[in-house]
Amino acid sequence: MASATTLSNWDAALKQYYRNKAVDDLVYKSHPLMELLPKDTKFRGRNMPIPIIYGRGQGVSSTFSTAQTNASASKIDDFLLTRVSKYGVATISGEAVAASEGDRYAFLSASTTEIDNIIKSVGDSIAKGLYGDGSGAIGQIASTTTIGSTSCDLEDPSTVFNFEVGMKLDLAASKTGGSVRSNQTTITAVDRSKFKPGDTDQLTASANWNANSGATGDYLYQEGDYDAVITGLDAWLPSSSPSSAAFFGVDRSVDPTRLGGQRYDGSSDTIIEALIEGMAITAREGGHPDHIFLSFAEFVKLEKALGAQVKREVKRSDSLSGYDSLDLIGPSGKAKVIPDKDCADGVAYILEIGTWTLASIGEVVQLTQLDGNRVLRQASDDGIEVRVHSYSQLGCSAPGWNCRVTLPS
Repeated sequence: MASATTLSNWDAALKQYYRNKAVDDLVYKSHPLMELLPKDTKFRGRNMPIPIIYGRGQGVSSTFSTAQTNASASKIDDFLLTRVSKYGVATISGEAVAASEGDRYAFLSASTTEIDNIIKSVGDSIAKGLYGDGSGAIGQIASTTTIGSTSCDLEDPSTVFNFEVGMKLDLAASKTGGSVRSNQTTITAVDRSKFKPGDTDQLTASANWNANSGATGDYLYQEGDYDAVITGLDAWLPSSSPSSAAFFGVDRSVDPTRLGGQRYDGSSDTIIEALIEGMAITAREGGHPDHIFLSFAEFVKLEKALGAQVKREVKRSDSLSGYDSLDLIGPSGKAKVIPDKDCADGVAYILEIGTWTLASIGEVVQLTQLDGNRVLRQASDDGIEVRVHSYSQLGCSAPGWNCRVTLPS
């Protein structure tokens, strides 16, 4: 095993190589929503309050005495954000360590692929979660699956892109609020060509799906993620009016739009009509939506529908994602329509981006330093490890200035 001096030299090499900019390049590339969200890297303490005004004072009347009698304070509450954790661990074998003894460049050559990949994996997981509902579910076993086999049909075939060969999965009958089944399943094959409606056999597992009492309809989670991931747009802007259940400490049912966002069902419209209507109801509430995020498939539909009306901008000069966008004009002005691979089909999110915050302790994703060291000896194996972490949460100061749109099929 490498000496303490060698580990110190390698640690210095990693600190130099993985400066914040280098980590950001790995984290935000191909994730435009995650990149464009405003960041707050000073999420200290147990929670972060985000004040929300959902009702103005009512001391207004054409009669002074009535205005004076009815004077009241504005309705103000606080979303009390709590952080969630995400971890990644990259391991470098003892053989690779020995082969690069005393040579920091050889060490970087041997280790950066593994470290880059774990940084990307943590970033990918958070980016997917930004569109999710906080449950952690990344897919669901379809009713067409033969549960006594290793093959799995996904209820939504487009979720196949959430899975990786070697990924360990938890299964649960309840999407949230319950518990996972007793054993895990490991993915041995993923067929990403089968992402269209009606496609089957997307996943292959290491054992029959019913080996741990799995059943059709079960939700799938990366191991350890059940009810433990970032609370994304699907929770902040739910598809139906929110219930009275506390959401970061707030009962959103008292004003479902100002506290739970706008909703528009455009399933009977054209895609252009659906997006314009969503922009209109958001503007009516006082919002100025400037970004619209949707899936690649929906972006293509919009582009085809616009035809010669397309005004395209490829934003590359100051963007790590190098995202492609279209401009769409609504009642409150222009919004950039951006395709994002992390967004599900069938939905668009119309956002006033300045009302959102991706809050974290330090950078959203960063290499862990324990006692100032980024390179650690493995306690029970022949090698070393480099750890990555994120302590973060998504927040919104004005949900009513944002809209979720159901798109036509």
